Amino acid sequence: MRKMFINGEFISSLADETFAVENPATEETIDQVPRARAEDCELAARAAHAAQEDWRFIPGIEKCEMLHTVARNIREHREELARLLTLEGGKPLIENMDEIEWVAACFDYYAEIGRHESGRVIPPVQRHQMNFVMKEPYGVVVCIVPWNYPLLLMSWKVAPALMAGNTVIIKPSEHTPLSTLLMAEVAFHELTPGVVNVVTGYGSEAGEPLVTHPLTALVAFTGSVAT
Repeated sequence: MRKMFINGEFISSLADETFAVENPATEETIDQVPRARAEDCELAARAAHAAQEDWRFIPGIEKCEMLHTVARNIREHREELARLLTLEGGKPLIENMDEIEWVAACFDYYAEIGRHESGRVIPPVQRHQMNFVMKEPYGVVVCIVPWNYPLLLMSWKVAPALMAGNTVIIKPSEHTPLSTLLMAEVAFHELTPGVVNVVTGYGSEAGEPLVTHPLTALVAFTGSVAT
């Protein structure tokens, strides 16, 4: 059983509940994952909030190298990630191999953007003035991701959020959580504990507590009108 990733550790839910992830082609159970509730979301929110106090001040050049490392780790495990995506999502393997490369490219792209994008200097209107804009991170960003492109739509949210100095909590679809948990294992594990967290569960039981949590500063999601 793959476990949730909170504060740099792989853990079960506090209630020790799980749910099954099925192969849509065969309807066979692939694996079990933790079924998070509000108390698990509380752990993730507090871990992300605590980590953000330091993460926000890490220089862009350092975060740049960290995100490039994430991209390298993704490419090193490309086939393993793609095969798991195929098992839980049902798309052809060749499409998922492409998706993994797009994910790695996304982290590389935002690594370079964040190297030098922290604000701008505005021309003054008086000789004794200096005008500038300083960009500040929001804080904890909750990323809610659907099943159809689990890793790509996750990376579009997570990579820019991290590079901007935010910490993240990822809530993958209950249909496709395994590839995201594998990403945590092979790509996110080298980051500071609490910077990236993955909470698995259903929308009403895990998604809603994350969205409404007082420590959540921003929500990024792809989903239906109901979501």
